[in-house]
Amino acid sequence: MPAEEPHDIIERYPEADQEWAKTFFASMVWNDLTNAQVALELDRTLSMVRDSGQRAEELFGHSGEYGATRAQCLLTPEQRADAELPVESSTALLAVVGMLVGLLCTGFGIWIGFRDGWTSSSWHYWQLSALTAGAGIALSGYLWWFNRLKGKFGLSWILGPVGILVSVGAAALIVQIGGSNNLLPLPNWLAPILGAGLVVACFYLMPAYKAQKAAGGQQILLGTDEWFAETTRLLRGRYGMSHKEANESLSTAREHLDDAATRGEKADPNLEFGTPNEFVIGLAVNTEKALKRRWLLRRMATLTVVALFAVGAVAGLMDPARNGGDIFFGVAVLVFAAVSVYELRPADRKAYVQEKLKERAANARALQERDDD
Repeated sequence: MPAEEPHDIIERYPEADQEWAKTFFASMVWNDLTNAQVALELDRTLSMVRDSGQRAEELFGHSGEYGATRAQCLLTPEQRADAELPVESSTALLAVVGMLVGLLCTGFGIWIGFRDGWTSSSWHYWQLSALTAGAGIALSGYLWWFNRLKGKFGLSWILGPVGILVSVGAAALIVQIGGSNNLLPLPNWLAPILGAGLVVACFYLMPAYKAQKAAGGQQILLGTDEWFAETTRLLRGRYGMSHKEANESLSTAREHLDDAATRGEKADPNLEFGTPNEFVIGLAVNTEKALKRRWLLRRMATLTVVALFAVGAVAGLMDPARNGGDIFFGVAVLVFAAVSVYELRPADRKAYVQEKLKERAANARALQERDDD
């Protein structure tokens, strides 16, 4: 592996090819290659350019297209699997939620400070209670969902319901201590400062991206039972299959190993089918039913949030003492509700399912071509 960083390798390209190399580098990063993988590919390409005596564009074509092509060849099964997840870890998820809460506190804090004065006290205990409950419930729900995607079903049920109960309990305790309509004894200038501090703290909490092992690195080989257990977990978690669907998908592999055992042959699933990650990427092209369920669950989750907010929004619109803020909030919630209901169309579901299946088929083909090479 070259000791240099990608930018150092780019500087070693012929001057006429450095712009090409920069775009090539950006394309590979955009397509999810790690720093180490990019450095290796830049170094390999530089050697080929020097050996050929040609310009890089003459040898490889457009740098952006070539970078995307090479990225598809170099992505490991683990990287392809991680692409199914919105974030890399629970820590990153915690940081994202914290940053959103911090931005809300900063934005509303500045607005309230200009409206009521920076040294006044305008925040109520019930507002702190609502923020605590809302952020806690949202984070707990996302941790439940994220850990299910990772196949950690037991942990998801611990973090989800328990987190929601703790959030609601903390919110109730705040109201009990301070009263629902009493003001917090804090100046308005403190809210945006605390919010900005939370944003900065969560930014540094974001975990550094860890380079994946290069293709062909050492693999941990699992026993037959462990191999099937891990594959089932991935199918149920990452791809949303039911236990029955996962077992049906693995039935052919089980029969193959059973037949080999009957003939007295020792068959290793790692050698026959690859690692669980590699194997499930090939099976992911047959996940239409699971995708339809996952699409529906996401829409139902959105509609649940809409329903919770709609109660307060409609009450605010019907209140004779309503103000401009009540009207704005009510109209915004109603528009959001209309959009959410509109997205329940079968055409929207079909487009989502087809797009995901297309992505998964492309991953399976790229992995197969990589193995053939």
